[in-house]
Amino acid sequence: MITNLTDKQKINWVRIIALIPVLILMIYAPKLWISTKGFPVIPLFDWWPILKYPFDYILGSFFFLIQIVYIFQNKKWQGWTIILLYLFLALVDQNRLQPYFYQSFLTIFAIEIFRKNANPKKILYAIILIFFATYFWSGIQKVNEAFYIQWLSALNKHFSFLPQWFLVAFTYAVPWLEALMGVLLLFNKTRKFGVLFILLMHGTITFLLFYLGYGYNVVPWNIQNMLSVVILFWTLKTANAFEFFLKFFNKQKMAILVFTICLPLANNLTGFYDSLLSFHFFTADLNYYNVFLNEELEDNLPDHIQRFYRFQNGKPYINMNEWAQFDNKVLFYPEDRIIKYMDAYLHSFANNPNEKGLTELVVYNHKNE
Repeated sequence: MITNLTDKQKINWVRIIALIPVLILMIYAPKLWISTKGFPVIPLFDWWPILKYPFDYILGSFFFLIQIVYIFQNKKWQGWTIILLYLFLALVDQNRLQPYFYQSFLTIFAIEIFRKNANPKKILYAIILIFFATYFWSGIQKVNEAFYIQWLSALNKHFSFLPQWFLVAFTYAVPWLEALMGVLLLFNKTRKFGVLFILLMHGTITFLLFYLGYGYNVVPWNIQNMLSVVILFWTLKTANAFEFFLKFFNKQKMAILVFTICLPLANNLTGFYDSLLSFHFFTADLNYYNVFLNEELEDNLPDHIQRFYRFQNGKPYINMNEWAQFDNKVLFYPEDRIIKYMDAYLHSFANNPNEKGLTELVVYNHKNE
């Protein structure tokens, strides 16, 4: 019974639940984890080694299999192998830094960073900080005009039968409601309300994804979070809300606080550190691009890229998300350095890659602002 789980059992179940969606999504998007494909890999560093066929297939397969072994054996070396492999593979191709993969491997990191014989409560609190950050920061990051515009537009499209004042009020309340979910998890008296709100949110999202017929790749992540918050929080009792942040304070706890508090705060205030790695989930304000091409580059690009040409007023362009999703089954990683890398990659097919005006980068998802 879920109400009778010990802290050690909770950690073990959350560990397993973090791995299963990753395995499902690796089956769903196998090309994301190899280098030999039509969409180029985008390393963080130009000098970072990129394995080619068949070695990328071998490494990707090993990454998949070691996670299965880790589910059943739960050896520390297996956990660290998975963490280091994910780090290596993410540095090879930054498009692998999707929210669901990042949260799962941050969870595994929070478990393995402690010694095997560590107090289970220490590890449990470290994991809890990740789930607090997921809801709190995801809510805070939604406080932006782009989110309000896109959310209200979607509500008007699908729920136009409801009063307009209600749709507007709900739109502006959504970020604070989600942030509140994270806060509710901190207190004994409100914790179960927080769990119920989270279950309602993820359940609604999952239903709408099936109803609308797209976004199936985030369904396992929603189910993962629903199960995890029940296991972690439903029977949890604490002396006060600050226990999660201050109790058992050591270098391991500090490392988790850096990822869950310091870096998201730095992103929110200054833009330092990647947005998606700061729990910047589905906030609508991240930039997605169309790349318009001049005539020379239009003719020079290889056939496997030309198949993604779309036209606006007779001018060809490539929707980066469409191209990325064809091979990777995930959205294009929304950082400016990534689109600049892809822009340079497209330029490399020109007779003179340094020629000006070969491409024009246009953000398309904020056109209604």
